[in-house]
Amino acid sequence: MNQNKNLVLKIALLSTCLVSASLNAVTGLVPEMAAAFPRVSLSAIELIATIPSLFQMAGVLGEQVIAKKLGHKGTMLLGLLFCAVGGIIPVFLPLFPVIFVTRCFFGTGCGLLMSSLLTLIVHFFDGQARSTMIGLNGGISGLGSAVATFAAGQLLAFGWNVSFSVYFLGFGVMALVLAFVPKASRKDAAPAEKAEKKGGKLPLGLWGLGLLMFVSVMLATMYVIKASTLITAYGYGTAKEGSLAITFLSLGSFAAGLTYGKLRAKLGSLTLALAFGICVLGFLMGGLASSLLPVWAGSFLLGYGYLIFMPFIQEQASRSYSAYGETATNLVLVFQSVGAFVTPWLGSLFGQASQDLKTQFFMTAACFMLLTAVAVWQSVKFTRQDPIHEITNA
Repeated sequence: MNQNKNLVLKIALLSTCLVSASLNAVTGLVPEMAAAFPRVSLSAIELIATIPSLFQMAGVLGEQVIAKKLGHKGTMLLGLLFCAVGGIIPVFLPLFPVIFVTRCFFGTGCGLLMSSLLTLIVHFFDGQARSTMIGLNGGISGLGSAVATFAAGQLLAFGWNVSFSVYFLGFGVMALVLAFVPKASRKDAAPAEKAEKKGGKLPLGLWGLGLLMFVSVMLATMYVIKASTLITAYGYGTAKEGSLAITFLSLGSFAAGLTYGKLRAKLGSLTLALAFGICVLGFLMGGLASSLLPVWAGSFLLGYGYLIFMPFIQEQASRSYSAYGETATNLVLVFQSVGAFVTPWLGSLFGQASQDLKTQFFMTAACFMLLTAVAVWQSVKFTRQDPIHEITNA
């Protein structure tokens, strides 16, 4: 593969991140949608933001099955089609049941994109090039989410349903993939890259990583679905400015994607504790805020911590349990999707203790403090047994 073709392939593959990362672009519309659908409960409205995560799990689990029929490129194109069509329908049919169903389609498409992208990166790249692509995956996702969320916020001036127009992007990315990504099948993988797949029960350690991903994502998503409501409820700004909180969160994710590799190499297993600690600061800033800027700053910190702990756990699963092949990575991705999906119920649970949003932010910060303490303890206890730490410091 010559250098020019290699660059075009990288651009085409990474452009799919712009679509899957735009999943939260309409999260800032929750207050506007709540006003538009007064007979629908707030927790149901918030499901518009998180229901795609549940169906994202279905996409992840179904990608390998579909790829046997369509190939990984075909599966990626199908995912883009689901995202594009499912994304724009609410522009023309702004009805709550329709939006709910189309968000399910969007989530399925995101799951297909996530799984097929990782597979194609493994197929076409190796060594440092592969590590760089995985890092850029997170960075470009953060940037794409920021741009899409900002665009959705600006389109809010023309009507909340018009904000869904940002998903027209999916059709443009489809054209890029169709033109510049070659077909790939499982046979394209080099023999040395194929992991031995074990049968039988999965080890407890892998289930533990899945549970850690579930809890971490569930807690972090609280900021995603509550930040805009916090800004409008306390009079810090309008729904448009509330949408910018998600933009800053995405910018934090972009910064994390660009710096994750260096942090991982320097800190080893302590990287996870750092990520959770940053999430603590993010929620504390949101809870202590008395104006827009602290909420936005907390959003940035939360996005940064999120895109540090998420690839850390994914990498830990893929490296430590490589003998289980794609099962290890898919298990963690499934727990990740479920964690995001159930967040509204976590909010309802916290609401039983206090209806004050700031108090709920403090409660979430306390949970992340506990995770930080556990991560530090694990790092001190198992640093010598951490295969990633040994590799990055070899």
